[in-house]
Amino acid sequence: MAQTGFCDSRPLLDLHKKAEDTRVPLRTWANACPPKEHCCEEPLLWRISGLQHMLVPGLLRHEMELAMSKLGLIYDRTYAWDIFTTMMRSQLQHTFSSAELPGAYSEKMLAILIDWLIQVHEVLHFSEETLYLTVYLLNRAVRLLKVSISNLQLLGVVCLFLAGKKEECLLPEVSELCHLMENTYTPHQLLRMERRVLCGLKFELSYTPPLHFLLLSTSIAQCSNQMVWMARYLLELSLLEVQCVVFQPIHLAGAALQLARCVLQEPPTPEGDTAWCVSSSIFVGSEATLLAIMRILALAAARAPIGSTRASFLKFRTDDTMHVSKHPALMTAPSLLKVPGLQT
Repeated sequence: MAQTGFCDSRPLLDLHKKAEDTRVPLRTWANACPPKEHCCEEPLLWRISGLQHMLVPGLLRHEMELAMSKLGLIYDRTYAWDIFTTMMRSQLQHTFSSAELPGAYSEKMLAILIDWLIQVHEVLHFSEETLYLTVYLLNRAVRLLKVSISNLQLLGVVCLFLAGKKEECLLPEVSELCHLMENTYTPHQLLRMERRVLCGLKFELSYTPPLHFLLLSTSIAQCSNQMVWMARYLLELSLLEVQCVVFQPIHLAGAALQLARCVLQEPPTPEGDTAWCVSSSIFVGSEATLLAIMRILALAAARAPIGSTRASFLKFRTDDTMHVSKHPALMTAPSLLKVPGLQT
C-alpha cells in the first residue's frame, strides 16, 4: 500500500471558554493532548530495530495493552486484546449502506446543523465521545424517522441530549437546551421528540467511535502532539461529510492519521518507522478505500476556513490545539491534492 504509506455557522457563544476537566482518564486524554509521559514499562518498540515485519502481530498485542493502559481504558491488561477485537467487530454495525439522505434533507442542511451542534457541544463542555455519538445518532434518526425540516434542529439537540445521557456525568436542564434554541421549542416538545427517537432507534445507542481507534493508533505509533491534533481535526471534519457514513470507523481514523502525516511531513526516525509499521497494521482495508476518505478529508480541510461551517476550524486554531487548522498545507486544495494518492 505504497500510496497511503501503510505497511502491509457562526459562533454560538464563546467556543474557547474552559471548564475544569473532571472526566475519567480516557476522556481526559481524548479531550486534551498533554506532553508525552513515559509509561512505567518501556514500550517494546523502543528496543526493536529491523524485525518489525517478523514481530508485528506480537508487538501489536503488546503495544495495544500499553496504549489502553495509558488511555485509562482498562484496569487489567489481560482483557486488552479482547476489548480491541470486540471494538473491531462492533464497528461493522455502525456503517450505512448508502450516503443518500431522505428527499426532504440536503447535505448542506445537515452539515449546517452538525456545525451548530459542534458549537453547542463546546459550550456545554461535553467529551469528544459525546460529539461522535451525537452525529451517529442523528445520521440514523434522519434515515429512520420522518421529521419535518422545521423540527430538524430539535432532532439534533435531542440526539445530543441522548448522547450526553450515555457519556456524561452532568447534563444541562431541558429548559437550558430549549434556551440554546432560542425557545423555538418547548420542554414538552423536546421530551416528546426524545421518546420518539428512542423508540425509532429501538433504544440502541451503542457506538464505537473512530476517535477511539485514532487515539489507540497514535499512542502505538508514538505520534507527536501536533500529529495527534492534526489527525483529530481531520477526523472531526468527517462528521460534516455525509459521504463518510458508509466507511467503517477504523478506516476513517486510519485515513485521518495518514493524511495528517502527509501534511506535516515530520522527519522519519528508525523507532518511529517501526512504531508506525505496527500501528498501521490495525487499519485493515483496501488502499482505494483509504485514498477515497483522504480525498474527502483533504477537500473538507481546504474548504473549512472559508466555508459556512467553520466550527471545527475555529475549535482547532487555538493555542491548546497547536493551531493545526491554520497549517499552511491545509489552506488550499491544490497543495493538499499534491499529496501522493490525492491527485484528481
